Amino acid sequence: MAQPVAYGLNFRDYYRILRKRKFLILLTFVLVLTSTVYYGRKQTPIYEAASQIKLEQRQTVAGALLESSIPWSAGDPMESTARIIESAPIAEKTAEYMGLLKEGMTAEEREVAIGEVQGVVSTERVGNTNLIRIVATHADPQFAMKVANGTAEVFVQWDLREKNKQARKVREFIENQLTTVEKQLHVSEDALKSFKETESGAEVIAPLSNQLIALKTQLAELLVKATEKHPEVIRFKRRIAEIEAELKTVPGGETEYTRLVREVKLNEQLYTLFKQKFEEARIAEAEKVSDVSIVDYATLPTAPLGGGRRVGVILGAVIGLMLGFIVAFIVENIDTSISTIEGVESLLSIPVLAVIPHSRAMEAGGGSGKGSKRKLWLGRRFQGGLRRMRTLFPFFEEEEIDHRSRLIVHDQPKSPIAESYRSLRTNLKFIEGITGKTLIVTSAGPREGKTTILINLGLTTAQMGAKTLLIDSDLRRPTIHKTFKINREPGLAEVLSGGFAWQEAVQGLSDILLGGMTLEEASKTPGLDHLFLMTSGKIPLNPSELLGSREMTHLMEELRKNFDVILYDAPPILPVTDAVLLAPKVDGVVIVYEIGRTARSALMRAKQQVESGGGKAVGIVLNHIKAEEEADASYAYYHYKYYGRKRSEDETEQAAHVRK
Repeated sequence: MAQPVAYGLNFRDYYRILRKRKFLILLTFVLVLTSTVYYGRKQTPIYEAASQIKLEQRQTVAGALLESSIPWSAGDPMESTARIIESAPIAEKTAEYMGLLKEGMTAEEREVAIGEVQGVVSTERVGNTNLIRIVATHADPQFAMKVANGTAEVFVQWDLREKNKQARKVREFIENQLTTVEKQLHVSEDALKSFKETESGAEVIAPLSNQLIALKTQLAELLVKATEKHPEVIRFKRRIAEIEAELKTVPGGETEYTRLVREVKLNEQLYTLFKQKFEEARIAEAEKVSDVSIVDYATLPTAPLGGGRRVGVILGAVIGLMLGFIVAFIVENIDTSISTIEGVESLLSIPVLAVIPHSRAMEAGGGSGKGSKRKLWLGRRFQGGLRRMRTLFPFFEEEEIDHRSRLIVHDQPKSPIAESYRSLRTNLKFIEGITGKTLIVTSAGPREGKTTILINLGLTTAQMGAKTLLIDSDLRRPTIHKTFKINREPGLAEVLSGGFAWQEAVQGLSDILLGGMTLEEASKTPGLDHLFLMTSGKIPLNPSELLGSREMTHLMEELRKNFDVILYDAPPILPVTDAVLLAPKVDGVVIVYEIGRTARSALMRAKQQVESGGGKAVGIVLNHIKAEEEADASYAYYHYKYYGRKRSEDETEQAAHVRK
């Protein structure tokens, strides 16, 4: 099945819209430009100056000591530095550096001066580097430059002082700890010495203890390679047991001596560690190198931010012009002025044949009626808006269509909508030079209700007693067989391919009854016995070639001889060429147009294509028109309500005219 080709507006269509809405574009342009100029004059020019610093992340002695002793998280040093630069203490030091804080100032005056500096400073990191831009914005370019450079200088000095302060604190801490550990070392050494002098077995305990430790170490290494029953393992265990027994016989015991030795060794290690850290702290305290350096100083800004008023005016003019175009196209899209008969006739130079009112029981694209079930993403209150949204975004709707509900003239013969179809039938008879023998009913785009209008027009003609044939020549998306619930094959495609005679493809009242319509339903209104149908048949691979073939021309001539009225349901004009190929072979083309679904320029293009192909567009049918869109519709209701009783007499006269 061939896929429809999307239709887009050309430059001439856009030019027509812009030309029509030129005053709206001009008004939007003037309003935006005036607002921009007024706002620009009210604003004070702002200048920006920026210096740049580099942050070195060196490992200090204090930092190393903290990391080795206390678990902590340093966070993001770049972000921390940026927040410190923007803090009040740095702003105060900068104000002092710039000479803004003077003796004799009150507390409020100092706060104002500090706040002025802090309020203009901001920081930003340069990419993923360790560079930070110090940005100062102010109405005075000189002041902005001084603040940017002053903040950088102050922060470098502040960082150096903080680093030295930290190093001094670390050095004092380590010095205190070193003194304490040194005292503890002396005490432990004196205790060990006193033990050796007072205890007679001290000279024996030391070598035995060392020997015991060595044997246990060797035993542990041997057990990795041998089992418990290995001779060497047994020998080591026996020797260890002998030494332990010997130590128990020595006066003073092993425990006290071992503890004293361990305490001396521990104090010696601590003393060595703190001695080393103390020397490192002294070196770090003597250093005068900051972790922050100035990479770039701020220069005097020569132009305000945004390029100044001139750039603002140019930008306002461009935005105003673009916004004007946007507003023009939005207004054009939602404009319903073409829903009036005069507007359509003036635009296309062909008459409006009928105005089909809007009905909640059916949608323009398919005519879902009382039996349909619609699941809308929003509620019923927004159906009008959703109908337009579904044109662009079909997923807003899920539907199950009862195609039988298209038979409005048959099911609701006294409704205002049925009367509008009779008006269409009557107006077709009075078109000069058109007999109404063969007509094509089509539309510019899909889902505008052409099939529904064709079926009901055929019903009104059949109710007059005219032998009417409806042909589903839409060989891409056929629908007539669904409406009457009849077999789709054999149909037009089979007749054109030579598989069946046209008489075998034409279906009548008996086929409709077999499709599910009861005899009581069929006899509700007269005319079904004069209605004949030819379905599309099997969807072919080459629908355009079949409709433009000689067989189609010959078939149309044969059918013209055997029926009073023949109505062809053709595909939309713009996506495919099928309707344009059939147009020269019939008496006229009726174009169905639903307001808001297809652009007016597309409607004009559809008419031009019909005429360029040799066909004749005899009129337009406005479908799904609401009361507020077409004031004349209310008159149709009134006329039917009070004068509908004369319809049967008028139809008798019209039927005789059609049969002639």
